[in-house]
Amino acid sequence: MSDPKEELQRDVERTRRELGETVEALAHKADVPGRVKEQARETKVRMTRATSEAIDSLPEPVAEQVEKARRHPAAIAAVLIALVLVIWKLSRRNA
Repeated sequence: MSDPKEELQRDVERTRRELGETVEALAHKADVPGRVKEQARETKVRMTRATSEAIDSLPEPVAEQVEKARRHPAAIAAVLIALVLVIWKLSRRNA
């Protein structure tokens, strides 16, 4: 038969382990900024992977143009801004 003192010691160790796991889970849950950053990193990885897969599925000439555009994001931003301004001016003229 087991010694009651040893049994009590095992219970205490098990309870401490469970309490430690609970505290760790609560700390993780309370760390909202950390969880947001973690989610952002995971989303970035997923989007990067999805973008690469999408580019890989494009025909070669199109994929080359996309890669060139990715190397020059400022040019893309300038074109998009110009496009938005043109659309805005056209919509103001028709109003």
